[in-house]
Amino acid sequence: QQMNQAVAAYKAGNLEDAVTRLQRLRAMSAITPQQRMALNDAMAAVMTDIYALAAKGDARAIQAVKQYEQMQTQRR
Repeated sequence: QQMNQAVAAYKAGNLEDAVTRLQRLRAMSAITPQQRMALNDAMAAVMTDIYALAAKGDARAIQAVKQYEQMQTQRR
């Protein structure tokens, strides 16, 4: 369900919300290896698209990239 919400947020153009939801899912320890693989694939696809939009100057995507990178730094 949370994955569906993340995808819905992404499709609606709520890029920051989608990134946050995907990162929260990624931080969960109680997911199966298959779920983790699907999540990693989804995260890669979403971030590839967001980085491409950011490179074209999309303000929402630029903010989502900043948020993603900040969350990545906090994980370490």
